Amino acid sequence: MSAAADRKSADPRFLRSLEALLAAVTALADSEPLAGISITRVVETAGVTRPTFYQHFASVAEAAQQAALARLSAAYPPLDPALLDPAPADGPLTEDEIQRRIERHALPVLQHLLAHRPFYLRVLDGAGTAQFFDELVAFLSARLLPGAFEAAVRRSGATTADMLTIQASGIMWLVIRWLRSEAGGEAPEAMAGRLARAVTAMLLPPRTPDAY
Repeated sequence: MSAAADRKSADPRFLRSLEALLAAVTALADSEPLAGISITRVVETAGVTRPTFYQHFASVAEAAQQAALARLSAAYPPLDPALLDPAPADGPLTEDEIQRRIERHALPVLQHLLAHRPFYLRVLDGAGTAQFFDELVAFLSARLLPGAFEAAVRRSGATTADMLTIQASGIMWLVIRWLRSEAGGEAPEAMAGRLARAVTAMLLPPRTPDAY
């Protein structure tokens, strides 16, 4: 980013207008598909001018993508410091403990996604570009549970960066399918368990018969 861009992004007026636009797009997409949302309606709802919109975004779709990422980021629960330690004092994490930690970490996010299901599906359907999916994968990769995940990676011998991308991509598509199926009658708690089992199954070697 250039020095001029850095100064602009730090300008309180620039930040206020960005927040207003993101809030406006979020509110509108909460109620209707993106196809019915124009730039004129967004700027009127945000209380800014059309040129101000173009200072931030090229289109409503781009604004909706950033609104979805901002909403997800704000809702993502802060990590419990206890979950960050991949090697607790009482010894390495067991497979069951890794699975439980991933499940606990995933549950609040799934609850949030289900609570705002229409919004997220409208953004996926109206602005679901390849770049947006790349951003979602990068977002998930940066927020996968560090302690439990690192413990699982060490046990599997996998490359952390590669496994983060593979896991984030798989998790993203599983969750999207879950949302599209109206959660299939499956509660977030059940889905969190599915995700945790899938992650541990991919990362960890199969248990021996004696382990069951």
